[in-house]
Amino acid sequence: MAFFVRTYLSLLFTICHIAAYKRPPTITANQSTIVVPENFGLNHKLLTITAIEPNGFTVTISAAGETNNIVTIIQTKHGSTTTGEVFLKQPLDYETKNYYKLNFSALSSDETIPSREMSVPLFVTDINDTPPKFSAPAYRLEINEDKQLSDTIEANISATDPDNGAGGVVSFSLKPAGQASALYHGIFDINSQTGQIELKQPLDYERLTFYKYTIVARNGGRPSLSSSASLLIMVKDVQDTPPIFQRLPYMTTISEDTHVGSVVGRVYAVDGDIGSSHPRAITYSLQNYPNKDNCHDYLKVNSSTGEISVSKVVDTDGGTIKDLNGPCILTVVASEVTTHPSNLSHTSAVLIFSVQDVNDNTPTFSKNEWHGYVQEDVTDTIISIPGNLTVADFDQGENGIMDLSIFEVGGHVPFPGLVPSPAVVYSGANVFIKLVNGFKFDYKVRTSLNLLVKAEDRGTPRRSSFCRLTVHVNETNRFYPVFARSSFQFSLTENSMIGTIVAKIQATDKDSGKYGEIEYALKGASNAFWINQTTGLIYTKSFLDREKQSVYYLTVEARDGGGKVSAASVKVDIIDVNDNRPIFMQPKYEFGITENSTLMSGMDNISVHAVDYDDPLTSNSNVSYYILPRPDALDKHFAINNVTGSIRIVNPFQPDQISSALGGKLDLAVVAYDHGLPSLTSTASVTAFFQSKLVIPSVAPLCDCQNSTSLTTTTVPPYHAVDNFSGQSYVLCQGQEGFIQCEPGKVIRIFSAVYGRTTYDVCPSHHVGSMNCQSSSSTDHAKWSCNGYRRCSLFADSSVFGEPCTGINKYLEVSFHCVDQTIMNGIFG
Repeated sequence: MAFFVRTYLSLLFTICHIAAYKRPPTITANQSTIVVPENFGLNHKLLTITAIEPNGFTVTISAAGETNNIVTIIQTKHGSTTTGEVFLKQPLDYETKNYYKLNFSALSSDETIPSREMSVPLFVTDINDTPPKFSAPAYRLEINEDKQLSDTIEANISATDPDNGAGGVVSFSLKPAGQASALYHGIFDINSQTGQIELKQPLDYERLTFYKYTIVARNGGRPSLSSSASLLIMVKDVQDTPPIFQRLPYMTTISEDTHVGSVVGRVYAVDGDIGSSHPRAITYSLQNYPNKDNCHDYLKVNSSTGEISVSKVVDTDGGTIKDLNGPCILTVVASEVTTHPSNLSHTSAVLIFSVQDVNDNTPTFSKNEWHGYVQEDVTDTIISIPGNLTVADFDQGENGIMDLSIFEVGGHVPFPGLVPSPAVVYSGANVFIKLVNGFKFDYKVRTSLNLLVKAEDRGTPRRSSFCRLTVHVNETNRFYPVFARSSFQFSLTENSMIGTIVAKIQATDKDSGKYGEIEYALKGASNAFWINQTTGLIYTKSFLDREKQSVYYLTVEARDGGGKVSAASVKVDIIDVNDNRPIFMQPKYEFGITENSTLMSGMDNISVHAVDYDDPLTSNSNVSYYILPRPDALDKHFAINNVTGSIRIVNPFQPDQISSALGGKLDLAVVAYDHGLPSLTSTASVTAFFQSKLVIPSVAPLCDCQNSTSLTTTTVPPYHAVDNFSGQSYVLCQGQEGFIQCEPGKVIRIFSAVYGRTTYDVCPSHHVGSMNCQSSSSTDHAKWSCNGYRRCSLFADSSVFGEPCTGINKYLEVSFHCVDQTIMNGIFG
């Protein structure tokens, strides 16, 4: 029993202990680590935290200590779950602190339940937000002006940047900042990495005593940041500059009656090193040039005071003063008092003095007589005067100033169209004479002009002199050559002899002398014509053929002695001469005839034709025809139209008139002649081949003719009716088709093609039906296209059967020979 009680109590204690235990909340974050840049914005969310109270109570998320200073938690509760959004509330600075440990707690609303903690690391990354910082806001250096370019300049310029990476890398640059910054270019520079100041060009205290710059330090971030500091470089003077003369230039005037020893001026110089605290004393002297004429003997200088005084009587009428024409130039030397003289311890200046003269000299021209030359019809030009007209006055000052003027001989006022240049001369000068105010000479009015050139000084009393100038006027080429007309037209017979005069063309020129002399030149057709350059006569250069060129267009140029050119056009027409014979279009003509018929190869006539290449529409090219008589008078059976060349039968042949001795043909000669003087002729051969009239057997019709234009039949074998001349005939009825064909080596020669009715009457004809030659080399459908081929297709087209052949049983008959190819020398029709 006791055992049972102990067991029961132990079990009850365990159950009560279990019922009394409560679990703590859970807390989690959506990020295990936070990495943000130092410029992460305030009130931007860093992370989200979720806390869950497993015992059914509510839960709160809190931040303690430093975390609470950095972040703000916005909590949202849903039962036992709380979501907290953590926002940044304090700016971050990488340079101050780049790592934080954020501590968060989850607290149950039941205070008896323990809390749960969680830590999240926050890493801050650097950005380029800090500009470089100089070690000092301003730097000042002092450098001697003789500082060597290779010497190191101690400046101790530095700048730092706490940023990380490229943002912490600093580079330097230098910018001129003073008012005279335009003069600073290239004098100083700075090492971009170390900040060391470098001298790039020599310094000169006398040029610039200080340099003012702005030093820029820039980091390598993106974007980069910069800061600046001022740099003042003071230049210290050293003794390296020669003395400097003051109150320049040194010029003075001495009257020629000034006493010896009189002070006439003073020179003054100071030490060129103006920044020196101990300037050196200066002494003075006059530079002597023993090998040159100078005025050194006339003046002296006090070595201490620089006073200039007269040391010798000044005479402007002789000696050095006169030779120098008045002004004297001396060299004054200023030297520093030093134990180490050098080329930097002395300097020099020019001292000029002139002597005040008494007006005792008269202006003088280099010669008393001069000749000048000028073109007519020009103005604003200089008259050419060989030898250089000059004038001089050895007096000084006003006494040596001369006014020049020009007068016509016998005149009392200056000539209005001419002026001297220069009009005012001091001491001496070359004088030019110029045409002004539109004045110009006319050679036809005046060929020369006599003038006086006057020079008068301004001294007291005034003195003057004259020289004589004769101006010769040269004629100007003023006019162009002029032809009587702008164009000319001439004619010339063809085949004229070489050297035949075609025409004489001349021009006139109003100028005289060489400017009025004219030479002629010919342009165009240089192979046919030439012109005498003096007389203007145009000649033939070759034989001219009107049939090659009937007209020539030339240009005659007239050039005068001054180069002016005028031109006239010339047209030369070539007159025709009867020098071309008529030419027959064919050397031989052939046709077929039958007895008792006026038809010639089935036609009423044949035509011959000849052309004459002489001038068209003239008697030289007008062609006429006639038939030469035959001894047997058989030519009388024919007549020819003497204008058109049309040949016809006027007297049909009878069977007894056709002699076998003729060999089946009759030869005629047709003459073509022109109407020129003398008349020229040529002859063509005309051959008529005889054929017997077709005799159609009475035993059978030619074919089964019908009055139908649509009948189509197969090839009809040739109907042979061999005549005296081995000719053959082929007959087709209306609407039928067939062919004619020669044995190998022979070709077809057509003599006639007629149509009629089976009443044995041959109809008058101007058609012969359709004949299409079947040949790979020809598709010609012309009337006689069968000629020259071995095989030829024929078709009795209904269109050829017109009046007077009407009715039924109409046919087409073609007469032909098979001949050798070599004798095919004519096409008939």
